[in-house]
Amino acid sequence: MQIQLRAMVMALMVLLVTGCAGIQPTQEAPTVDVIGVRLDPQSQGAVPRFLISLRVLNPNRQTLALEGVRYHLYLQNQRVLSGVSNNLPAIPGYEETTLEVGATPALFGSVRLLQELAGTPGLKALDYRVEVKLDSGGMSWPVNVEREGKLSLSP
Repeated sequence: MQIQLRAMVMALMVLLVTGCAGIQPTQEAPTVDVIGVRLDPQSQGAVPRFLISLRVLNPNRQTLALEGVRYHLYLQNQRVLSGVSNNLPAIPGYEETTLEVGATPALFGSVRLLQELAGTPGLKALDYRVEVKLDSGGMSWPVNVEREGKLSLSP
């Protein structure tokens, strides 16, 4: 009797594990690129506000309904801009959309970046990294996207 009970528990556990594996999302992660950063013309006060243009490409058949986005922009490994937004459009399948989201500077990261730039006069390029978390809400997992590269400082 105890062997049968153990076998039934094991079979139930296998069914649960394989059943949960079948409901994991098989969607491809969206592509997110920064295509522009500019000063917000309506920025007021002591802390400037910036607008970041993000191009989001949905490589899946299903519409990507976004509840929110969180993003950080790093230069030379220093976080210089951050922001969040919940005013986002749905992105139909196999399409791309440009989002313009607000961001505020990170004071300490910006100061450290300026110190590094002042101490490196012959710098030819800046390393950059963009971290974006797209939240589609509901039962879906948030999608984390990270892009990095170099920004040339020479014309």
